[in-house]
Amino acid sequence: MATIKNCLVHLASSIQTSHIDAAPAPVDPDKAIRIARFFSYPKQVLYLIASFIALISLCHFIAAAYQYATRKRVYQRTDARTAVSLRRIPAAAADSFRAIAFRWTIPIGASHTLNLAEVGLTVGYIGVLLSWTFVNTTATTGVRVEPHYYANRAGTIAASQLPIMTALGMRNNLISWLTGISFDKLNYLHRMSARVIVILGWVHAAGRISSPSRLLDDEVITNHWVQCGVLAASSLTLLCFLTIRPIRERSYEMFLLIHFVFAFIFVMSIYFHLTGRNLVYYGAWPSMVVWGLDRFLRLVRLLVYNFGYLNPWSSQSSQNLDAAVEVLSPQFLRLTLYRPKHFHWRPGQSVYLSFPSVSTFPFESHPFTIATADDGLESDERKLIFFLRVRGGFTEKLFQEASSDRTYKVFLNGPYSSPPLLVGYQSVVLIAGGSGVAFTLPLFLDLIKRAKSGTHSCQKVFFIWAIRDAAHVKWIADILGPALDDIPPSISVAVKLHITTTPEEEKWEDDSNENDSEEKGGASNSSQTHARILDSPLVKVEHGRPDLKAFMSHETRDATGGISVNVCGTQALVQATREAIRSPRPIDILRGGPTVTLHVEAFGGSVS
Repeated sequence: MATIKNCLVHLASSIQTSHIDAAPAPVDPDKAIRIARFFSYPKQVLYLIASFIALISLCHFIAAAYQYATRKRVYQRTDARTAVSLRRIPAAAADSFRAIAFRWTIPIGASHTLNLAEVGLTVGYIGVLLSWTFVNTTATTGVRVEPHYYANRAGTIAASQLPIMTALGMRNNLISWLTGISFDKLNYLHRMSARVIVILGWVHAAGRISSPSRLLDDEVITNHWVQCGVLAASSLTLLCFLTIRPIRERSYEMFLLIHFVFAFIFVMSIYFHLTGRNLVYYGAWPSMVVWGLDRFLRLVRLLVYNFGYLNPWSSQSSQNLDAAVEVLSPQFLRLTLYRPKHFHWRPGQSVYLSFPSVSTFPFESHPFTIATADDGLESDERKLIFFLRVRGGFTEKLFQEASSDRTYKVFLNGPYSSPPLLVGYQSVVLIAGGSGVAFTLPLFLDLIKRAKSGTHSCQKVFFIWAIRDAAHVKWIADILGPALDDIPPSISVAVKLHITTTPEEEKWEDDSNENDSEEKGGASNSSQTHARILDSPLVKVEHGRPDLKAFMSHETRDATGGISVNVCGTQALVQATREAIRSPRPIDILRGGPTVTLHVEAFGGSVS
């Protein structure tokens, strides 16, 4: 009996032991929740951003369609207003929104401002990313803001933003094509998103470090993929600090070098970091595809529009592409070059020019606005003229080497940017200071050309140019002079030249820092055309800066159709233009008054 009893006890003990050994390890009740949110929350952020871009794109297409639909409408100039029309509520609301959001600004430092739309977009973007990072981070045990909830999620949300950040910094990007906002203006969002990604990257790192006991064996710092994550966050952080506005403006060439080196380090390190968790599809690969597509399109343009330089069977075609450089003054240069007839551009667009014999770095290029309009004629080549402000760096080197006895090999890449669509307006106002005329002049030429050809453009156009000396008109005399001949009665043209002489007034144009004595050959042989322009009844020369507030008040009082205001110049000129039209006028618009749109092309401005 004792033996049987001992056997039963041993059997029971064995069964109990086997149950203990087979018992599963404790299950983390939060793990499934964390993993689900780890993958779903970044997608929700992307869906939200995509929806916002779609909304802006829809508004852009509707506005463009309306402009085309009303491009032939003829408006009456009268200060009489009708009764309030509820049908004009959308127009009044849109105009009031533009006046408040895009024309009221907040100064950032001594030479930069952000409008309220940019501030709101920045706050909204930061708020969305941080909200989706820290929302629902309370563990089932009651621990609030539990690191395992927000740490990995911050990393995946940051990675999901990499393609967007990359696209916003490219010359060719889908966001610009859809929204109509030029790539150079989207560059602010590129820098802003990079800084937010830096914050999320360090939140991701801090959350992992805060609970080292919960790290897996391959998550410690001694692993290469973890080290790559630290390197990625560090390189992007340094890049954000080393490319702030003062550094970019002080030395553009050095900025390009720093940006290239640190961006390359960041992309490579983030790729290997995401490889450690098989998440390269979250940000690394899409970013590389976006970057590669942009570079491919740049290469295609480079080959197509500079093929003469690459054609080994024709030396003459290579010489025809070279640029002639003319010194207008110690502060201004004029470039003239030709490109094949298949090169086309819209008025106000820019291209990137690279001078191998002048540039510091092999692939260095600089953006300049084409100061002429595409005539569309079936000639063998297109003539392009540029006005360059000598500011130091590349332009200073070009000024020092400029000679009328030689030409310079120049590679052109473009055209880029999204100039305003000037159709469907009653009046168009073009305002420039100094070299800003390179942007407003082709817009003016295009409006006049369309009017002469019988294609309705607008009923009235004002060309306002703030310069230091009336003699500067000869810089554009050979371009402007023919346009002022034989103006049809369908359009009213007024050219206003404002000669700024006092230090305060000189802030409105950018040719006032040095003596304007004609050195290095000076400019130009357009004296007769220059005199003819100044004697034209369409041209009025005034001393002092224009009173833009009084001018716009008069125009909005007499107009009933839309008014387009376009400005390119210094920050002081741009700010004065904004102040002249930033007061909302909902009642006047409801009673038949004009809406006003503003396009700023001001050495890094914004669209409004």
